[in-house]
Amino acid sequence: MHKLSTLAAGSVILAAAAVGGAGLALADGMAQRGRPTALEAPTNWSGVYFGVGSGYQWSTTDVTGPDVGISSDHNNSFVSAHIGVQHQFNNIVLGIEGGWMSTLRDDEGSGEFCDSVTPSLTLPLITPGNFCHAQLADIITVGGRIGWAAGHWMPYITGGYANGGYDFTVRTPNLVELAHKRLDGWYLGGGAEWTVSPGWTAGLEYRHYEFGDGVAAAHTPDGLPLETVRFDASTDTINARVTWRWGRPEPVSPLK
Repeated sequence: MHKLSTLAAGSVILAAAAVGGAGLALADGMAQRGRPTALEAPTNWSGVYFGVGSGYQWSTTDVTGPDVGISSDHNNSFVSAHIGVQHQFNNIVLGIEGGWMSTLRDDEGSGEFCDSVTPSLTLPLITPGNFCHAQLADIITVGGRIGWAAGHWMPYITGGYANGGYDFTVRTPNLVELAHKRLDGWYLGGGAEWTVSPGWTAGLEYRHYEFGDGVAAAHTPDGLPLETVRFDASTDTINARVTWRWGRPEPVSPLK
């Protein structure tokens, strides 16, 4: 239910951003037609670009094993970087982009009690009252973008491959259990960008990530093996981005 509610909320944000961006783009284009000026050239979105961002993420991570199991919600801020290339065909902008984002890894959060513990001879110290926590560490992505260029605005949708790193921690008075796993998955999202000065754009983007499950070996901080746990996770993000794009002035290519 939590995953469905966050996905629904993200869909509303995405739709609002796309509609709002398209409306502002149309208004911007109408304003330019109404007040033509020889000093202001139409925006050409073609070129190679890179930039940085910052935003907020909320994740749900399930970790299960023979001795412990939790479903952990983790929300905090993150920083990001992206690089890509795109080309404009009439009003359509097609591109490919790679990105990386990282949460504040030192912020373990408040955590929660272990909600499912199986009696075990190997880990008898873990009980339902112990501290359990799972959180997102970072995500690496590569995917495509398709946008609609209208004046100085460009709403777009994006999607592709994602690889996320997740951490798991159990703390008892006499034991610390750690595990880390990278999960393959996909993302889908969208947003809008607008030109703030020649070469510079700002934007706001929403993404939803879904990851497949994966198995990792849990261990103590000293590397002593404890148990095998299974990760399953999803993440939603809202990211404010600043981008520098470089290219050369050129006519927009027709879409063939």
